[in-house]
Formats: sequence, C-alpha cells, structure tokens
Amino acid sequence: MLISTSVWRALTEAGVALVPRGADRVELIYADARATLTVVASPTPLSPSDIAALTSRHPEPCLIIVPAATPAVREAVEVAGWSWLVESGQQIAGALRIGGERIALQPPAAAAKRSARPGPVPWGTFTLVRRMIQRPCATQQELAVLVGVSQPRVSQALRTLADQDVVQRTSSGWTVRNIDEAVRWWLGNYPGPGGISTYWYGLAPAVEQARTVVEMVAAADPHGVAVSGDVAADIIAPWRAPTRAILYATTGVNLADAGFIPAGEEEATLEFTVPRDPGLWQPSGVAVPATASLPLADPLQILWDVRRSPGSDSEDAARRVWDVLRRDHRDRGYAAWQGRRQRVRPRPSPDLSRSSPPAGPQTPDF
Repeated sequence: MLISTSVWRALTEAGVALVPRGADRVELIYADARATLTVVASPTPLSPSDIAALTSRHPEPCLIIVPAATPAVREAVEVAGWSWLVESGQQIAGALRIGGERIALQPPAAAAKRSARPGPVPWGTFTLVRRMIQRPCATQQELAVLVGVSQPRVSQALRTLADQDVVQRTSSGWTVRNIDEAVRWWLGNYPGPGGISTYWYGLAPAVEQARTVVEMVAAADPHGVAVSGDVAADIIAPWRAPTRAILYATTGVNLADAGFIPAGEEEATLEFTVPRDPGLWQPSGVAVPATASLPLADPLQILWDVRRSPGSDSEDAARRVWDVLRRDHRDRGYAAWQGRRQRVRPRPSPDLSRSSPPAGPQTPDF
C-alpha cells in the first residue's frame, strides 16, 4: 500500500483528512485548506538527484513517502513546494503543504541504508489466473480480451505459469491444471491490491455500511465500486454475520460526510481502498448470484479479504468461499464441455434407402 496504516493514523491524529482520488493520488484536507497530491512511495531512501528527477517528471505537487530522508533531501522536497513523510517503523515524521499551510509532524528519523528496489507487480499474471478460474477453458485470444493485455503478454504469462504447473494447454485451449492448486498459487503470491486504503468506524451493521458507501460512490460512477470481504462472502457463501465491510472504488470519497469516523486498522469496521490492481473487478458478462444486491469484487479477491478478516472463524468462512469457487469452476467447465460436444456432434447419417441408385453398372449422364 502506498499509504500504510501508520501513515493514515498519523495524519488522522494531526487533524488531516485523507480522501483517495486515484490509485496514487490523494486529497489532503486540513481545516479549510485542501491539496490534491500524487503519492510517490519509495521503499528505499532517495537522494537529492532523485528528487530533482521526480520534480522534472511530475509538474503537479507530490507527497514523497520514504523510510528515511537526509536534511538535503528534505530541503529539496520543500524547495519544490512538495510534501514529504518519513515512515520508520511506527514512527512518522514529515511536513505537509496543504493550501497555504505547512503542517509539521514529529522530527524525522535518521537516514537508513539503501537497499534493492523491488520490481513491478505482475498484475496481468494475477488477473490471468483470476480469469482462467472463472473461464475454465479459453484460447490465448480470448484470454487477452478477458485480461485486457496483448496476446504476446498472455503467451509469456502462460509459459511462466505452465512451468510452475499452474496451467496447461489442451486441444480446446488453456485451462488451470487443478483448481485448488491454482487458488493456492494465487493466494501464496498475491501481494494485495496496492493503491491507497483508509479505515473507518461506524455504528451500523457492516452490510448497511457497505450499502451507504456504494451509494456514495455510485452517484459519481455506477460501475466504479465493488464489495469484498465478509459482506461479499455472506452473499455468495453465507456462514457468519459480517463484522467488517471492505470496499474497492475507482475514486475516493470522504466518508466523514456520511458519519464515519477515521479509525485504526484494528478497530475499523470499514476498509475503503482505491486499488492499483485492475483485475479485482468482475469482468463484464460474468453471472452474479441472484441474491447479490451489491456489486461484488472478483471471487478470488473476496477469498483473499475473508482470510485476513478479524475473527476466529475467518478460516471457516474462507473455506466456504473456496468451495463456491471450486463448484463454479466445475460447473462452468462442464457447461463448456457440453457446448464443445454440441458443436462437434456428427450429423445423423442420411437415409439412403430412397435416394440410392439401383445396384449395377450405371451409364454416365454426359
């Protein structure tokens, strides 16, 4: 996540409201002052030359988040009129530029040693596995359309997954080798949705909290919100009363306007994320349960969120969602097999008793 729980809590305690406006953009509100910033989060400390490169690449104001910052780096950021935060463990320090206000947090921690930068998250590969679980057998061309990437990229991802025994090629197209092993691979490698998350507390039941947020977001973008976690699991595989609502949206809203109170991750009753992962949305044309009165996230996302939800019975709830995934994959696979069988079924042999010529040599009709 670009904005960690520690940063969210520190901003809240400083009286700064944070509203996600995209997967890497936030609006900061302090009293009557507002500022919309692009978030640049680095897992390693930056140098003054790094800041110079960023300022030339981003003409708009940015919020720099790093594990440590030297005085020269802090000065370079502030000369640019940008904001910065140092997140060292649970300690947050920095200076925010919001309107004409400069809001200082506690003194920064000492600079840390630079380490290797991680590579980009292969969102396309994770989306590919999602779609193959929902579409048991598909060609590369079909998968490219479902995933929203080029066929060469799909081909490369399929080869990588085949080398790991996750998928296999059949005479009818590509399919996961084993539904349970594919789910285990995805859960074991998925890094989370990325983007920006905020945490809120409300008194209403989790389902009603989710409905309130869906209505707020849908007013601007009817297709830009999806429900996950306990609330979604209760729709597709009822097991326990939802205790926390988890929602994803293409843009943020200030939930304080609906009476929610900013909270820490542990005590939050609602988690709201503007994600970076493009695959967690349900693709168009996918059937949803008739009982679904709320827009749902991709089933694998629901499973991932249920497994990390609070409560001693979260594993039992996750197991039921997993069962639904397995059943739907099997049913869709059977339907696809039936469809192929219908397409290749041989035509009945014609009745030759009436049309066959009489036996014996025939004189050609020239």
